[in-house]
Amino acid sequence: MKKKMIALVLTAAAVVTMASAAFAASPVGLVIDGVRQNPSVAPIVENGTTLVPLRLISETLGAEVSWNQSAGQATIQTAAYTVVFTVDSKSYTVNGQGKTLLSAPKLINGSTMVPIRAFAEAIGATVNYDASSNTATVDYFTAMSGTLKIDGSTTLQPIAQAAADKLTGMNKGLSVTVAGGGSGAGIKDADAGTVNIGMSSRELTADEKKTLNVYAVANDGIAIIVHPDNPVKNLTKEQAAKIFLGETKNWKDVGGEDAPIMVMTRETGSGTRSTLEEMILSKESVVETATPHTSSTLIKQAVAKDKNAVGFDSIGFVDGTVKAVSLDGKEASAATVIDGTYGMGRQLFCCTKGAATGVSAMFIDYLRSKDCQDNIVAKEGYVKLG
Repeated sequence: MKKKMIALVLTAAAVVTMASAAFAASPVGLVIDGVRQNPSVAPIVENGTTLVPLRLISETLGAEVSWNQSAGQATIQTAAYTVVFTVDSKSYTVNGQGKTLLSAPKLINGSTMVPIRAFAEAIGATVNYDASSNTATVDYFTAMSGTLKIDGSTTLQPIAQAAADKLTGMNKGLSVTVAGGGSGAGIKDADAGTVNIGMSSRELTADEKKTLNVYAVANDGIAIIVHPDNPVKNLTKEQAAKIFLGETKNWKDVGGEDAPIMVMTRETGSGTRSTLEEMILSKESVVETATPHTSSTLIKQAVAKDKNAVGFDSIGFVDGTVKAVSLDGKEASAATVIDGTYGMGRQLFCCTKGAATGVSAMFIDYLRSKDCQDNIVAKEGYVKLG
């Protein structure tokens, strides 16, 4: 009888051990903001710590990653935090403050695996682990609350508005107001503290950067637009410059019909206008007789109504109502902006008074996240961040 009891105990122990081993070996599920992830390298649990692919978690939460090969260090930068991990080291830093991990990051099948709880909680996200389903759940963009006021560039406005609609739909306690007004207004209002985030379609000056932190959120190109019935299909930079400076006044001089050129422009303070003047007008101003318009939508509508009109707008606003002419033989498109061959590519920015914090930082992180870049930036006709 005693031998039988020992045999039963050993058998039960073996079953438990095998079940535990099978469970430990099963892939760890990962859900971020309600969406189940399918990383190429599955998350693992080591010493009670869940390790996940760094690239996946960073892109999903809107962080930028830089890699120091010689030091084996990965630096992850969000709008508000800088987290530095070192492969095979339990020491890491958050905004320069040293901390200690339970399990060190490691390389698995060429992928850098980092402790998800340490990274997520460092940037303000929450992590929960459900043992019954062997799943780690991260809440970041689904855990936003508060009030945000955003204004500025009308070029960036559609992206910000779509992001605001998505995030407020995910968070009942979040309110976001997005307005235009131009890049100049966005920069000024952010500096004055009347908005949380200013939007700009131009680079900020050195003086502006003394008080404002700047975050690139998308790429773009400025298209020269004409009426769809205008036969002109291509302009050189020199031809375009002479048109907007008022030196070329008739379409026949650039291969079009014998008709006066009606120049449309954005208002003073527009980031799109200042970028055009910087890039092709040698910092000279658009001709004074040009008709000004206070938004990307309005200048597009003006060109769409006048067969002899010419203007300029973000490629994100170009649709069937206007025609974008090529510049030096290069089409104004996402592809030519990405490869650098189009002559008027640029970045779009958000800015905050000092470093972004709290819900402002989370909103900027969302703008830079894979979800926003794929499903808002690209679908709105703009160009994703590299």
